[in-house]
Amino acid sequence: MGKGSSGVSDSVQQGELANATALTKIAQQQANNAQQLYGASFPGFQKAEDFYSALSSGDPYAISRAIAPAAQQIDKASDQAKANIMRTGPSGGEKNLALEQVEANRGAQIGSTASSGYTGSFNALAQLAGQGVGESISSAGTGISGYNASTSTFGQIGQQQIQAQQLQQEQKGNTLGAFSSLGSAGLGAWGMALGA
Repeated sequence: MGKGSSGVSDSVQQGELANATALTKIAQQQANNAQQLYGASFPGFQKAEDFYSALSSGDPYAISRAIAPAAQQIDKASDQAKANIMRTGPSGGEKNLALEQVEANRGAQIGSTASSGYTGSFNALAQLAGQGVGESISSAGTGISGYNASTSTFGQIGQQQIQAQQLQQEQKGNTLGAFSSLGSAGLGAWGMALGA
């Protein structure tokens, strides 16, 4: 537990080194986590982007394909309503009117699904892009923070070691200077003794 020449004990330096190494490992884990999250979420993002891109294309066939599952549900509900009217409705004009209303509602619902899908697709694409960018920035930021912290600690340890070496060199220089002064003084005294 001796102190180095810089005044920082070896155990403190070892602790700082261990902390910096741990921070580096955390940063590496965060980078791995970010990659796994990206791999897990990318297919969903891609599917959503493909869906909203088809809607935003304005192509009637692409929009029809994109809303086909919803249109099938509307068709199924309309067919059930028509079957119910046929079973329970009174004969005559009222039944015919009710059947026409079901067909009109079917068309209106499918048309509304298509038009709201088209107009809402741009906002949905913007939200997807923002969410993906936000998650990417967050993961990268966490990793970078860990790397910065560990690099800073490694730099401090290195600076402490440089300062310790400089202090040792200064001490050696002072010691050599003292010996040199003693040697000069000794030679001067010896020279005086010879001259006498």
